[in-house]
Amino acid sequence: MTAEIAILNKSAAVLAADSAMTIATTGPRRGIKKIYPVDKLFRLSYHHPVGVMIYNNAQFMGVPWETLIKMYASSLEEDLLPTLRDCARGLFDFICEPRICTERAQQVNALMIVEDSFSWILHAAHREQDMPFKGVVEDHVSILEKRDIWEPRDPSGLELLRKLKVEIDDSICRSFNADFKITKTVRTLLHRVAMLSIERNRLSSVMSGVVVAGFGEDDLFPSLSVMETDGVVGSLRSSIKEKTITREERRLVYPFAQREVISMFMNGVDPKFFDWLMSSFDDVFPRVSDRERERFRAKAKEWMRDRHSDPTMKVVEHLPKHELAAMADALVSITSLKRRVSPDAESVGGPTDVAALSKGGGFEWMRGKHI
Repeated sequence: MTAEIAILNKSAAVLAADSAMTIATTGPRRGIKKIYPVDKLFRLSYHHPVGVMIYNNAQFMGVPWETLIKMYASSLEEDLLPTLRDCARGLFDFICEPRICTERAQQVNALMIVEDSFSWILHAAHREQDMPFKGVVEDHVSILEKRDIWEPRDPSGLELLRKLKVEIDDSICRSFNADFKITKTVRTLLHRVAMLSIERNRLSSVMSGVVVAGFGEDDLFPSLSVMETDGVVGSLRSSIKEKTITREERRLVYPFAQREVISMFMNGVDPKFFDWLMSSFDDVFPRVSDRERERFRAKAKEWMRDRHSDPTMKVVEHLPKHELAAMADALVSITSLKRRVSPDAESVGGPTDVAALSKGGGFEWMRGKHI
């Protein structure tokens, strides 16, 4: 895991990322987690102030993101980036090239996505031990069926999956045979899960996050484009969000991956505590109407916004880039400290890399391993 943040105002964008990569070992020492320092923040253009961060899965279709980013950066020419959106879309198109997304790479990727669904079913079955295994699988099928189909619809992904029937059968045996009896009916349901996992609009836990931020040649203000993807199976499976600083929307603080500590700093309340408080409302006040409950939630969010997030954002609007960099560095570092002094896995750590992107200074390393 990781902790990253993007902070933007009218004059600059700042990106900050920790350096920890966690690997779970296999074999006799299975389950022991090793942590290594890696790069998660890169320059995306040698001609424009554009940077990119990655989080979660460090590879795309079996190729390291660092390799793909540097190949794309080398292919860019000075006059090809009128806007930040053009740069981001160019990267997203580049990673779908046939030499990267070969048929075999797509097959391996499809099996990874299917096995991710199987792992969810396995965890649910161990958690709901009073429910028959068939019922757990049926519940997961029902959840997947309620989701939308990926758009645009691409039947080639399902056609590719049909060629993997034997591999999926092997995966079913590896995943479930040690704990559960797999009847013919359950096996059919699990194949249905495999098909829905590819067809339906749901990203798996093996997805990658890609954050592109900065200025294109014609941009007056910085922009941010975020893509989360778990690869190509026929076509690219992804969700994309774009944020632009304008004369009206003058600042942005956007955390990624492990964001709860940053959210607590910005809002004044631990997000898990807020969720617990709202879920406990019915137990404490059983006769409260839905309207009153929503009014309480709205008042709580208003307090968080008025007392914490809005005052901070008003300051962010006017900060110079070196102060934005200090803020970003501190927020990632406090997340690292929280992990270090808690019983949770220390999945955030190492030096914090910070880069500032501005029209006047271009891409500048402000802190971290590169200084």
